[in-house]
Amino acid sequence: MRSKYLAAMLIATGLPVVSAAAEEGTSEASKWSGDVSLGLLFKRGNTDSDSVNAHVNASRDSAFWRHHFKADANNEKERDPDTEEYNRTDENYFASYKLDRKLGEESRNYLFNVVTYEKDNFSGFHYQASYAIGLGRRFIENETHVLDLEAGPGYRVQCLEPEDSYGDCANTEESAIARLALKYSWQISENAEFKEEISSEVGEDSTSTRMETSLTSKINSHFSLRLRHLLEHESKVPAGTKESDHQVSVGLVYTFK
Repeated sequence: MRSKYLAAMLIATGLPVVSAAAEEGTSEASKWSGDVSLGLLFKRGNTDSDSVNAHVNASRDSAFWRHHFKADANNEKERDPDTEEYNRTDENYFASYKLDRKLGEESRNYLFNVVTYEKDNFSGFHYQASYAIGLGRRFIENETHVLDLEAGPGYRVQCLEPEDSYGDCANTEESAIARLALKYSWQISENAEFKEEISSEVGEDSTSTRMETSLTSKINSHFSLRLRHLLEHESKVPAGTKESDHQVSVGLVYTFK
């Protein structure tokens, strides 16, 4: 089963090359756009801790292809008052790449491929990775609202016992999944935007859900303020870990076009 998963990952990795070649033959020269945010929090006094979080969102939209890339990183250390040593209390990395193939210039339907990878040292899993393919439809698209819904089959690998690297694993759980996703954006005003992204990977024994909500207020053409809430939920987790994780952040965002 692992060979099938690796084959799917290789196919997905090659899709950007295919899409780029197809785009070169069109008159539209689309560029990547998106935003980058970095948050730093240092506490000194009754509590000594250092916290870093970073987020990247990037997309590229052409006549027949849409690319979406997302990456998150969170890292926190806190000083133990008894030992005077800094211990890591949070470490999480997430990345996903999604490629949509539009079914015609005027069609709202599209085929999607998505690859995800997450490493969270406090989730009970060494890492989780998945690949899914399916059908999506843009139900709403106007100047104010955009709504996409997606569904399709996929494959997921969860590592329980790590070896020496991020990719190797001594004990894995592999399963077929059904991926369901929703992506909604609301342009509240010229300077304010609300976004909601929800994805669920439903397996025979467990379901993984990721829900990201954000409100962004533009300061100028390049900088914005963003309030962001991230909920990650696992219906089945290893002993000693909780099913849900919440992250709330407020930070400065740099936008590029």
